[in-house]
Amino acid sequence: MMLKHRPFPLLPYRFLLWGLVSYIVIETLGVLVLQYVDGFQEQTVIVLMRLLELVAFIIFIRQFNVLSNLGLQMPKQYALLVFLKFAAVCSLGAALLYALQPVWFVYIALPAWLHGITGLLLMVVLAPIVEELIFRGLLYRMLRERWGVWLSVTVSAAFFSLIHHGMLLSPQLIGGIIFALAYEWSRSLWVSIGLHMGANAAVYVLVVLGLAA
Repeated sequence: MMLKHRPFPLLPYRFLLWGLVSYIVIETLGVLVLQYVDGFQEQTVIVLMRLLELVAFIIFIRQFNVLSNLGLQMPKQYALLVFLKFAAVCSLGAALLYALQPVWFVYIALPAWLHGITGLLLMVVLAPIVEELIFRGLLYRMLRERWGVWLSVTVSAAFFSLIHHGMLLSPQLIGGIIFALAYEWSRSLWVSIGLHMGANAAVYVLVVLGLAA
C-alpha cells in the first residue's frame, strides 16, 4: 500500500484556531479542577471535559462547514477496506507480540478513576472520538499542510504520546503513528476513530481479564 501524497483540502484557519484554543482552555480548566477532587469525582470531571470538547467541535464543524473536509462523511468502500487492513495487521501483530513477549504487556494498566460503565464508555467511545478530532483532525492536518506526510505523522504521534504519558516513547507513540497513517490512506476520520476505539477496547479487556499482568 503506497501513501497518497495528494494534499487534503485546506481547513479554514479560524476552525483550526478555535478548535485548538477551546481544547487548550478546557484541558487547562480540567487539570485545575482535578487537583481538588479524587476517586469517582475524577472520572466525572474528565467525562465533562470530553463532552465539552466534543460539543465545541460539533459547533465549530457546523459553523465552518468542514464535515466532509475532515473526513467525517459516510465512509466510502475504500475507507472501509483500509480500516479492515489496518485492523487485521494490528490484531495479528499484537497477538504475535503477546505470544512472544507477554512481559511487555505487564505495564498496561488503567487509572484508578476509570471504572464502571461510565469509565468504559469514556475510554472506548468518547475519548477516541475527541482525541482523533484533536490529534488527527486538527494537529496532523495543520502539520500535514506544511511538512508533508512522514514528519507530520511522527510529530503528531509524539504529541499524542506526550499528552498521555508525559514521555515520548510509549505505546501511544505507535498508536499515534498507526492512526495518522490510517487517516492519511483512507481520508476518513472514522477509520482512525474506529481503530482507536478497538485499541482502547483491547486494553480494557486485557486489564479486566488479568491478561496484562
